[in-house]
Amino acid sequence: MTRLALLLGMFAVPLGALAGSGEAHLLAVDDKVNAPSDTWFKFKAITEEPGKTPRIMVFEVQNKGPKRLVNFEAPGDMKGTKVLVLSRQQMWVYLPAYKKVRRVASHVKQQGFMGTMYSDEDMSTSRYSEAYTADVSTENESSISLKLAPKEGTKSGYAALEMDLRKDLMLPTEIRFFNADGQHIKTETRPDYDCGSDVCTPKEMKMVDHTRGGASTRLIAEERKINEGVADTIFSVRNLERGR
Repeated sequence: MTRLALLLGMFAVPLGALAGSGEAHLLAVDDKVNAPSDTWFKFKAITEEPGKTPRIMVFEVQNKGPKRLVNFEAPGDMKGTKVLVLSRQQMWVYLPAYKKVRRVASHVKQQGFMGTMYSDEDMSTSRYSEAYTADVSTENESSISLKLAPKEGTKSGYAALEMDLRKDLMLPTEIRFFNADGQHIKTETRPDYDCGSDVCTPKEMKMVDHTRGGASTRLIAEERKINEGVADTIFSVRNLERGR
């Protein structure tokens, strides 16, 4: 879903360790993230904002390379809503109430994805190395910290990112997002991973928006399937227009 991210880090990652420059670390992590031919997840998303009742959503995410299809099951007013991601620049939403598909404009990519603290950009980024350069800022026996900057000509809602990697798995444990003023605006944490068959995926991810009083969205992975042979045909606008 990096990414429904990334999306939104919710992707399958084989076990392994890396060595080298920041660029090499980021590229290798991206390759491992996208190593399975396809993945499927069922998530519960809990969004909490100060003074508001928590909002709970349930959705499925199918991934294949940079392509992603999100299908909402709950709450009732979102049931049947679908989101198709083909790349960082290509995202569509199917609205069942109107039986229409609309393309998500690039200038709104920093808005919350379906009311969550994850932005559309967060959910459509599957390979950070395609959009960012990376340098190693710190390293010790258990972790590596990278500093990421947008590549020249890349449109990004963030001026910089900091990514902490767990060294034994070479997977992110925390990602910090900064704006053009150097303000730390968001933090995503991935405290634990579910590993099996040489594949690791986050058990839970949490995005906190520091510009909104600490509002947060938790993505809890309730089910997962790896390498199920997902067909390419499901990742198409035509398929989305049919409400499938």
